[in-house]
Amino acid sequence: MKYGLLGQQLIHSYSPRIHHTLGTTDYGLVEQNPKQVDTFLDTTDMIGLNVTIPYKEVALAHCNHISQIAERIGCINTMVKRDGTWFGDNTDYNGVIYALRYANISVDRKQCLILGDGATSKTVHVALEDLGASDIIHISRHNHPTYGDLQDYYESAAIIINATPVGMYPHCPKNLINLTLFKNLSGVMDLIYNPLRTNLLIQAERMGIPYVDGLPMLVAQAVHSSNLFHNTELNDDHIEPILQDLYKETENIILIGMPGVGKTTVGKELSRILCRPFVDCDAEITNEIGHIATFIDTHGEQAFRQVESAVIERLGKEKGYIISTGGGCVTIAENFAPLRQNGRMYQLTQPIESLDTKGRPLSRGGLDRLRELERVRTPMYKSFAQCIIKHRRDEVESSSNILNDFYGNIEKRN
Repeated sequence: MKYGLLGQQLIHSYSPRIHHTLGTTDYGLVEQNPKQVDTFLDTTDMIGLNVTIPYKEVALAHCNHISQIAERIGCINTMVKRDGTWFGDNTDYNGVIYALRYANISVDRKQCLILGDGATSKTVHVALEDLGASDIIHISRHNHPTYGDLQDYYESAAIIINATPVGMYPHCPKNLINLTLFKNLSGVMDLIYNPLRTNLLIQAERMGIPYVDGLPMLVAQAVHSSNLFHNTELNDDHIEPILQDLYKETENIILIGMPGVGKTTVGKELSRILCRPFVDCDAEITNEIGHIATFIDTHGEQAFRQVESAVIERLGKEKGYIISTGGGCVTIAENFAPLRQNGRMYQLTQPIESLDTKGRPLSRGGLDRLRELERVRTPMYKSFAQCIIKHRRDEVESSSNILNDFYGNIEKRN
């Protein structure tokens, strides 16, 4: 292996996949603990490395030469052997600039808040300087200004960028700040790409603020790193196809809707078409608590909803799944973020008279009961769903409609 990603815990990295697509087939993961990393960098016969947390500053000390950008930033993320010694650069800088442009977020003459003051935040800072930001403030846990000083920026901050690991898998969804307190935001960026949407970005989306996750930055910096590895000149045109493929492969398709509307049937058809795993939340719950109707009769609906939310929280962290939810999951507002973080939600609808009520404890009571459920839940479904699909008991047609929207949405993501 001649090329790789150097870090401490790398199991969820997309870097090998991206670099293999770019033509670097001998690229892999290089996990080192802090006690080993200096010796590794001095003795390895590898000729190209990407470097991630926590070694970006450590790696800088092993470079005989560095680029002007890396010198300004004070850390590197890419190392290349030149005449037997390491040359260091920082292609995360290129990634930040690409990601902001990808999301049409302008920072020119705007006040920008960077959450965090670590190595990655330094890269963001220099990129924002070069893009014309008027004021760049780092919010820190320990140094002024801290998160306790955020109220000083509620009126003036226009851009917020999260350069901390808060909200990253598996500690998701989790949030550092409340965006609703900021009055004049025009863009939000989170450098995290797992999950696809951190709680910060979910909040931005609900507020109608342009936002971008960390995946565009990741792919863009990889393309620029590849140029350094191989002395090539791949341009930004190579970023978009890889980015769209990653979004298509990783985003979950989530089905919501009234009990008996056909979510399981459509989900299985989507699973067949896409060769993706299909998971039925009710089946997962049954595996944990036994027969759902019996559990509700014995413990009550509230206890059932707690179990359901725990299952949703677990499944929502997965990627590339087809997930069918229970009809009442939308009654718990807190279920939205775990589902949305890695998924696009589709509400299936059909006339009440056509719903299958067999074996569904909360649908007991005939049409009157179903109409009441529909009345109460319809606004809840609408608040969760990104798309509504009229399901006419034709799983092939409904699956086709879902996929048309799913792929179209990814193409319009930027």
